[in-house]
Amino acid sequence: MTSLRSVTHTPGHVQLQWGDGVQSRVPAVWMRDNIPSARHRPDGQKLFDITALPPDISIRAAAITASGQLRVSFDPERLDAEFDPAWLARYRQRETSERRVLWDARLAMFPEATWDGVSTDREALGRWLRAVVEHGFALLHGVPAQPGRVLDAASLFGYVRETNYGRLFDVITEPSPANLANAGVGLGLHTDNPYRDPVPTLQLLHCLAASESGGDSVLCDGLRVAEALRDSHPQDFALLCHNPVRFRYVDDGVDLDFRSPMIETDAAGTVKAVRYNNRSLAPLDLDMAIVADYYRAYRRFSAMLHDPSAIISFRLAPGDLFIVDNRRVLHGRGAFSPGRRHLQGCYADMDSLRSTLRRIEGTR
Repeated sequence: MTSLRSVTHTPGHVQLQWGDGVQSRVPAVWMRDNIPSARHRPDGQKLFDITALPPDISIRAAAITASGQLRVSFDPERLDAEFDPAWLARYRQRETSERRVLWDARLAMFPEATWDGVSTDREALGRWLRAVVEHGFALLHGVPAQPGRVLDAASLFGYVRETNYGRLFDVITEPSPANLANAGVGLGLHTDNPYRDPVPTLQLLHCLAASESGGDSVLCDGLRVAEALRDSHPQDFALLCHNPVRFRYVDDGVDLDFRSPMIETDAAGTVKAVRYNNRSLAPLDLDMAIVADYYRAYRRFSAMLHDPSAIISFRLAPGDLFIVDNRRVLHGRGAFSPGRRHLQGCYADMDSLRSTLRRIEGTR
């Protein structure tokens, strides 16, 4: 509930009791820093710098108004401000990480939708985008099998990230390709572009033509496997977290080089990203005293990623599209028979997807 039942205060904080019984203790300086009148819009940019606040902020009075708003009086400025309980309720407690559904080969139902649905119904689009956030991937069926339509899919929620591959790139069989993606060979699981900073956070691939046999797409939840590695072999997990390695890609006019751990964690220790691309890993330049141990950890992590129990697979038909969180879900494909196979892809970023999803769901 977002209504306030009661409020008490000391000079240093307000104590709020909510309609559902939850209590919040909010420091005076946080309240003063977030007064609504000090923003361009209620959720817009601030109009002052933190150095403009008095160093000795205190609360002189706090009360619930007849309309249910929280009115707070601040010293030494003798300033009054009103807060909407619905706005305050968003910050009742520290935000926790967004819900993530970790999965493996037992995933029974793939998150999927239809082009007609997501392109005409905002709620359907929201459900599809929510699946991308929670599962790290989603499928889309019935996208017209025409060149460039993958860009239309990306425009449903955001903007295309242009790279040296262009806004739009083709994955199509070539007799002597510069990139193995354009050969008929199978591709092991990987994340794209680990040699970039920042790495593209979303990849979309749209099938225009499918091979007669083979070429099934495979996906693996890198976050789940990384957590499993931490549980079973914590020393190996630590080696992959604490030792950045170089990823590199060199081609005509391009020399991309970036150093990053294979497994990245946030301040709370939660796995937030995986960078894994055997083809783009440069020769290890780690301390030679740990190289042998690092290779052991690397091999174990790779084996766990490629274990059939960790992988889902599906065959793309013309008009099918899939999107992956490129910091989380590894993708690859099986070898395929000679013949025309044509996918078009583009990169986009998660911040735009989340922005669109917040607008659809009515949250901030």
